[in-house]
Amino acid sequence: MKQVQVACDGAAVPQADAGVLNRSLNHRGPEANVNLRIQSPASTLLARVEDRAADLVRLASYVYAADQSVSRGGESDAHGDAWKRHFTLHMPVSDPEFWNQGPVLRSLTETLNFASEDAWDFQFAPLATEQAQLTLELDPNSVLGNPDTVYLFSGGLDSLCAVLEAAVLQGRRPLLLSHSPAFNIKNRQYALGGAIKVLFGDTWSFPQISVAIHRTGADASDYSQRTRSFLFASLGAVIADRLNISDVCLADNGVVSLNLPINGQLIGARASRSTHPKFLRLFNQLIYEVFPDPPTVSNPLWNRTRTEALEVLRETNSVALAEETNSCSHGRYRTLMQPHCGVCSQCIDRRFATVAADMVDYDPPERYGVDIFRQALPSPKDRTMALSYVRFASEVELLDETGLFVKYPELYECVDPNDPQAETVAGNLATMIKRHAKSVMEVIEDQIVMAKANLARGALPADCLLPLVAGSGETSGSAQTDFFRHSPDYREVWLGDNKFDLTTNQARVVELLDQQRLASVSALSQAYILENLEIVSRNLSQVFRGSSAWQQLIVTAEGRGMYRLKV
Repeated sequence: MKQVQVACDGAAVPQADAGVLNRSLNHRGPEANVNLRIQSPASTLLARVEDRAADLVRLASYVYAADQSVSRGGESDAHGDAWKRHFTLHMPVSDPEFWNQGPVLRSLTETLNFASEDAWDFQFAPLATEQAQLTLELDPNSVLGNPDTVYLFSGGLDSLCAVLEAAVLQGRRPLLLSHSPAFNIKNRQYALGGAIKVLFGDTWSFPQISVAIHRTGADASDYSQRTRSFLFASLGAVIADRLNISDVCLADNGVVSLNLPINGQLIGARASRSTHPKFLRLFNQLIYEVFPDPPTVSNPLWNRTRTEALEVLRETNSVALAEETNSCSHGRYRTLMQPHCGVCSQCIDRRFATVAADMVDYDPPERYGVDIFRQALPSPKDRTMALSYVRFASEVELLDETGLFVKYPELYECVDPNDPQAETVAGNLATMIKRHAKSVMEVIEDQIVMAKANLARGALPADCLLPLVAGSGETSGSAQTDFFRHSPDYREVWLGDNKFDLTTNQARVVELLDQQRLASVSALSQAYILENLEIVSRNLSQVFRGSSAWQQLIVTAEGRGMYRLKV
């Protein structure tokens, strides 16, 4: 694990041991490399954010900047060996004694560790008097119009639906808070806010605050930005506290929030935990320590699929607003005419949802760089992502509630064990996941039916999603006798006509090798497999002792101690 020591705002740091990376982050002075500004359209009154609230904003900003300063390994790190890092931030704060308290420090580090899957430590020092305040450029009275809730507004479909539900259907007065690390994102967010005002300006004024917090200078070393959720939630909590607002809404559809691993490249925090129930629970515990009467951060879409969230657009007669939203994780590289790449997980989920919601007229395939259903998927990674999305749905559809929690034990983290309604919450999550799976499979079935003539004639590229799912692309180039299939939990596996009944650990090994195979990683080392799966055994042959799967399904590969599936 990479060790990283970060000096914030000129804080003194001890001399680091050999191999420890050093980074320096400042938002003032000639060496400033962090932009830290909070703005609204008007600034007739300068309000001050002081003490712990300002500390929280600075802390979240420097965590966000530090996160981007050290690479997680990039595309070449197929096994994710460099994914986790260990940061120690040295930073001045207005009240070091408060931040160094055991409960506060534990709550802070636990929240960040879960959000990013890194390790975080802090060394706090006193802040100079002239640095103790941040400027919040807004007039709570004359500019904002007395909002009663803060909605974190990304410019995507989910946040749009949540805002419209609050204002139009529930009569709330949401303040829209956006984080805009680049001008094009800020412009898009304000354009969507303006479109909302055109339709519903007689209902509410929809005031917007844009927060420009980002690194400056050299490009970021890592773009995963898993701490952005902590920054976003912190800003929402600080502004809500400043305006005496009791709740902050951070909206994502429930399936995205749960962060279940649809393939080996989206395990843990590699898929964002922005609205994961455990992250929200940990964050709320932290701000309970920071503020005397803290707001509560929640996700209003926690038990809805994206398709179900889109019903809000129909109920408010605003389906056309979908055209103004953006969901792509590669947005900085996209064009105005094709704002979505079509192959990232966010684009795939968006495309399936808008098709299921019968909104293709407002989210047409021409707006995507790749039409996932009928155009070739450019790379093995893209094919893996698309196939995994469908395969996840096909497996989930066959599982009951108990089976879901067995297959995906990560679900237990999504339920607060102290919640008296924990059993009900668990049931709601399980049925929501199954509704999502049913919707995905209905979309893919309908798409196959509509394309049946082209599929029958081989007129579609073999490496686009429909032929891959239908089977014409997945088995090409290999004998039918080697066709590989498995039960949802991998306890039953077939290679051609041979069936293998596996133990739990054997199934986990096969699942890991299969996920990596689909990601074009041909083989894994024995040490990596045992360590990654936390299997206490000297070697793989011991794990498969007595099973015919050894040497028939699991075989050696080139390189000492390397293994692969015989597929």
